[in-house]
Parts: sequence; C-alpha cells; structure tokens
Amino acid sequence: MRNPEVRQQIGQRLLEERVRLGLTQQALADTIGAPRVSFVKYEAGQSSPAAETLVALEGAGVDVRYVLTGLRQAPSGVDRDRFRRAFHEVERQVKANREKLSTDERLSLAWRLYDAFSTVDQVA
Repeated sequence: MRNPEVRQQIGQRLLEERVRLGLTQQALADTIGAPRVSFVKYEAGQSSPAAETLVALEGAGVDVRYVLTGLRQAPSGVDRDRFRRAFHEVERQVKANREKLSTDERLSLAWRLYDAFSTVDQVA
C-alpha cells in the first residue's frame, strides 16, 4: 500500500482492536502465528497486514472491517431500536451543532453510541 495516511489509520485501528481485546502485541501475534515485529510495523503504519493475516485476525476476534474501513461490523442480533435511537441521537447532535459529517462518519458515531447504550442498558 503506497498511501502512508491509510497505513497509519489501519495501524491505529488495529491497535484499538488489540487493546479492546485486552491483548499485547506478542499475545495477538502468538494467537495468529505471526512475528511480534509485524504488529510493531502495522501499528506504526510502516506496513499493512496481508489478506491471510486479516483472515487470521478475524478468527482471533478482531473486527477486520473496522480495521480496514473504520466502520464496525454489525453484531449478530443487533437491537434495531437501540441502533435507531443511537442514529437519531447522532442526527440530532449533528443538526444542533451544525456539523458537516459524511454518512460513514454518522454511522460510525451511531455504532459508538449503540455500544454505549448497550453498556448502559446492561447496567440498568
């Protein structure tokens, strides 16, 4: 991949996923049978994982769609009402703050709110 900005974004999101899973670089590398140095390079934006690596990462619980695009996978059993509530809240905030966000940015924010609502609903 020749775009360093895209490599940086992929690396940052891979780091976020690794942290979300509570794994060290070494633990994730061991899980998929890759050298730790690969993760150092991925997360630093120096290189990007190959297709075979992405398949292994997905098997380890990494949201590969998020790593590549910044958009979360829809979990199975998505609570449509909760997601609708999250999306409407994003729309309300965008209008109130007169922000210009792309559809992808709005959806990404809605998924984050969905996750937050899920946590709140579980505690309640």
